Amino acid sequence: MSESNNLPQAISHKKLSYLMLKAQKDAHFSDELAEIESPEKREFEELINNWEASTKKVVNELSKRKENTLKDKSPNSLIALGAMEVHLNMALQALNAFNKGVDGEK
Repeated sequence: MSESNNLPQAISHKKLSYLMLKAQKDAHFSDELAEIESPEKREFEELINNWEASTKKVVNELSKRKENTLKDKSPNSLIALGAMEVHLNMALQALNAFNKGVDGEK
């Protein structure tokens, strides 16, 4: 009970942030957390890998510009399709940058 009397009534956000940064990590807790996150992380990685493969297939098909699949489309539809292709390529580049960042942290 005497310990609770020594606790401060309030603590600033700045002081709390400082203490959290300087606190030592509990090795046992970190291992448990890694085990909990592992299935979610694997599921996310699988989703990303599937998305990447599907997106690359779509981009490859778009780059072929098959006349049979595009002949009945309006000019606005073709412009929209071109914009989609650009956005998919940017998304793939963003994923590549993300993957480099993850690998760089390890």
